[in-house]
Amino acid sequence: MIRTLLALCLAALPFAAQAQIPDRPVKLLVPFPPGGAADTFARLAGDRLATSLGRQVLVENRPGAGGIIATEATAKSAPDGTTYLIVTVGHAVNPSLYQKLPYDTLADLAPVAMVASLPNVLVVHPSVPATSVAELIALAKKSPGSLKYASSGNATTSHMAAALLSSLAGVELLHVPYKGAAPAVQDLVAGRVDLMLDPTVSVGNFVKQGRVKALAVTTAKRTPLLPDLPTLAEAGVPGYEFQAWFLLVAPAKTPAAAIARVNADLAKISADASYREKLASLGAEPVPPASPEQVGAFIATEMKRWAKVVKDAGIKVE
Repeated sequence: MIRTLLALCLAALPFAAQAQIPDRPVKLLVPFPPGGAADTFARLAGDRLATSLGRQVLVENRPGAGGIIATEATAKSAPDGTTYLIVTVGHAVNPSLYQKLPYDTLADLAPVAMVASLPNVLVVHPSVPATSVAELIALAKKSPGSLKYASSGNATTSHMAAALLSSLAGVELLHVPYKGAAPAVQDLVAGRVDLMLDPTVSVGNFVKQGRVKALAVTTAKRTPLLPDLPTLAEAGVPGYEFQAWFLLVAPAKTPAAAIARVNADLAKISADASYREKLASLGAEPVPPASPEQVGAFIATEMKRWAKVVKDAGIKVE
C-alpha cells in the first residue's frame, strides 16, 4: 500500500511541476543576434522543450551590452516559470568586467540547467601569413597590436577565449567587438579582421569551405569534428584550455517545481540519440545532467575563475 502511494506521488510530480507554469507560451531569451552558437542551441533546445512541456516556446533575441540587456530583462521578468535565458561565459565574466550591473548575477537569477558545451576554434583569414599557432604568435610578437581579432561583443565567449590566448602567449592583439557572432564572422571572412576564436557551430562551415584557416581548438582534447586540428596547448600555448558552455537561468523566485520540470526535461532531451547526433554535427556535446544547485555552484566557480583572469590579464571593456 505504501509503495503504491509512493509510486502515485512520484508519477504525479511532473504534472505538479507543469501546474506551476502558467498555461501560455514560454519565452526563451537569447542575449545575442540570430546566427550565433547561443541562438542555435536555444532554438534546438526550445523546439524539444515545446514538445515536452506541451506548449509553445518562443525564442526571443535581445542582443546588446555583452548580454546585459537580455539578462536584466530576465531578472526583472515575472518569476512565474514562463521566462528563461540562455547564457554563456559572459554571464560569469560581466560582474568582474563592469563596475555596476543592473542586476545581481547570483541573487536575481535562478540556475536551471546545463544545455551544451563545445570547443572554440582559432581561425585566421587566408591572407594572414601563418599556417600554425607558432607562426601566428611569432607574427603577433613581431608587430604588437597589428593583428585584429573579432569577437561577438565584450565579455563573450570569443572575447574571453582570445583574451586568454593573448595573456598566456604574451602577445598584444587588437580587440574588435561586434554585436553578435554573425557580423563578426562575416568581417573575418571578408578580411576586415585577422582572426577569431569562436565556437565550431559559428565558424565550422567556413573552415570546411576554405574561407578561413583553422589553426587549433581551445579544449583540452581534440574535437571529433576536426580531428586533425591540434589543441592550443599542443600547438605551443601550455596551460591553455577553454570550453564554451551554455546554460539556462530564470528570474529569482521562479517556483522550484517549474525549474525542476525544465531541468528534468532537458536531461531527458540530452539523452535522446537524435538530439546528441545533432549536437555532434555542430561540434558540441551534451553535458552530464546537473541539478539546479549544481548549475548554481558551477556559475559561482566560473565567476571566481574569470575574476582572476580579468584582473591578471587587465581585460577592459572596449
